[in-house]
Amino acid sequence: MSTAFRLGFFVVTTLLILATGIFLIGNKKFLFSPTYRVKADFPNVSGLNNGADVRVGGIHEGTVTRIDLPSRSDQKVTVEMSMERSTQNVIKKDSIASIKTEGLLGDKYIEVSFGSNKMATVRDGDVIGGQPAVDVSDLATSTAAAAKAGATSFQEDMEALRHNLLLRGFFKKRGYNDASELTKYEISKLPVKPSTKQFLFDTDKLFDKADNAKLKNQGVHVLNEAGKFLEQNEFGLAVVVASERVGDTDQDRILTKARAKVVRDYLVQNFKLDDTRIKTKGLGKITREGEAGKVQILVYPPGEAEPAVKTKSDAL
Repeated sequence: MSTAFRLGFFVVTTLLILATGIFLIGNKKFLFSPTYRVKADFPNVSGLNNGADVRVGGIHEGTVTRIDLPSRSDQKVTVEMSMERSTQNVIKKDSIASIKTEGLLGDKYIEVSFGSNKMATVRDGDVIGGQPAVDVSDLATSTAAAAKAGATSFQEDMEALRHNLLLRGFFKKRGYNDASELTKYEISKLPVKPSTKQFLFDTDKLFDKADNAKLKNQGVHVLNEAGKFLEQNEFGLAVVVASERVGDTDQDRILTKARAKVVRDYLVQNFKLDDTRIKTKGLGKITREGEAGKVQILVYPPGEAEPAVKTKSDAL
């Protein structure tokens, strides 16, 4: 093979490679396609460079050709894009140019959204809206803050749940589930007028143990007499009053409130009564030393209603 032939082959091959490169680069830059210019303004371009891709519907349809700083500090950075002519069918005046990142830490590119059908198409040199990229450091900071807040909230919720469950367990062992329910039907004071009928029970005959409000079978049978009376006779108000031995603590007051409510619930659930007229009163520890705790059902005549004025608790 002659030297001239080898030289000619080398030159031709080099020219083909060069032509292919020029074609590929020109195709990427849309040098051989009809194009038009579109601009978008951004507060900052977050590392976007000249020559970056511009995508429409996820397809490479343009190139960033110029990035201009503003002339004043109250203006924005202007990015000029060269777009393939066919994109004018979908890019409208309400389209938005958003700066995106290839992957998490990849190159920046611009994604242009489709516009509304009713809006006019963009023309050469038009400006569309711009949406800046989400800063990774800001995102990391906000994510960390959100995670910290979430962890704190979760910890508080778990503590509240644990506390609530402990309280429920404490109350449930004593015959009731929620202390907040104990005052739902409680009256502030007993009526001034005397009751027309009274039922008096020792707590040790009604309840399972000295420190709880669980009715035992014997207690259920004892209460039936009062329930039948209320079912068969007209009355204006019936108050279940509970008290304990001498002395007074918060726990004892809660216990008497609970016992009054448990008795009320039994009467309402097992007899046909107007439950709006059945009230409760927990007095804490006020009976004489040596006596058992008491539960009284005080029945008042028709026309008697719950006292409206709140005063100190009345003794039995």
